Amino acid sequence: MLFPSIVAALAALANPVLSLTIPQATGSELDVQLSAIGNTRIKAVITNKADRQLKLLKYNNFFDDGPIQKAGVFKDGQPVKFEGMLRRVLMKNLEPSLFVSLSPGQTVEREFDIASTADLASGGAYTVFSQGAIPFAEGDGTTIAGAVAFKSNKLDLDIDGALAATVSKAINPISARTRVESACRGEQRETLLKALEYSAQLSRAAAQAAQNNTRKVEEYFMKSDAQTVETIVARLNAVAQESSSTDSGATRYFCNDRGNQCTPNTIAYTLPSLNVVVNCPIYYDLPVISDECHAQDQATTCLHEFTHNPGVYDPYCRDHAYGYDGIRKLSPEQALLNADTYSLFANAIYVNC
Repeated sequence: MLFPSIVAALAALANPVLSLTIPQATGSELDVQLSAIGNTRIKAVITNKADRQLKLLKYNNFFDDGPIQKAGVFKDGQPVKFEGMLRRVLMKNLEPSLFVSLSPGQTVEREFDIASTADLASGGAYTVFSQGAIPFAEGDGTTIAGAVAFKSNKLDLDIDGALAATVSKAINPISARTRVESACRGEQRETLLKALEYSAQLSRAAAQAAQNNTRKVEEYFMKSDAQTVETIVARLNAVAQESSSTDSGATRYFCNDRGNQCTPNTIAYTLPSLNVVVNCPIYYDLPVISDECHAQDQATTCLHEFTHNPGVYDPYCRDHAYGYDGIRKLSPEQALLNADTYSLFANAIYVNC
């Protein structure tokens, strides 16, 4: 992991070599239907199927205005490299404006362009699918009370590659033509260095526990077979190694925002196609490490963000769900590729949850 003083160019990495079986949609309190309204433009129709109001957090789903991954894009069974942003959100002190409320039976529509966060210039047959768990609050409150799972339909597309190439990219904060001065100095640098020390310790301890604590692995990852444990251990050890170095490694770490993506309650974000991690101002308001079960802190944020970077461990993790209630709704396959699952597991081992 590097603290860049001047960054001239950051190269994108190759697609992760991961073949995903796209699951079939099943019954849920939240129905999501995807349809094509253009070459690469998608409409999501979201319907509340529950018998109560759903007050959904807007981040990291169809309601998010940021360049996040609203749906997975697949070609020949392989995920297309995502060129947007993955963020970690502070799950307390949430403003009412960060939620959208759906009454029972209510339907809302959202549109997005998959070519803005993926290179689809090769054209041809693609499949688009979305699955995850969205945190929700109850009544007039903004305290997260749980998470509602959803699975969309599979949408098959025949994309015109030349037309897709004309779509503007959502993320380009650091380019080969831009030299960015890092502000990783002074108190911010010292704070981050301490958090990275704890991130390394947490990751190593969690990797060790994964080999010995079957019950805990099943609680967080839904499976504890040998292959699952091997992946967990390998990823956590890779995070520990990355956390232990400040002058080498696969990632670039910025102490403050370089992409104008630090929206309210965003702790930090990652640009996986560039292996870049960026801290937001509220990162420095968190404790370096917490002794509270499932709490968020600086150390687990570093751990969380490093799991998003393919240069650390490939395939990298997405944000399928946030928080303990959310990750418990994931399939084993999703849990193994969910960043918050690893940070929560590491916290649980440290605190003895």
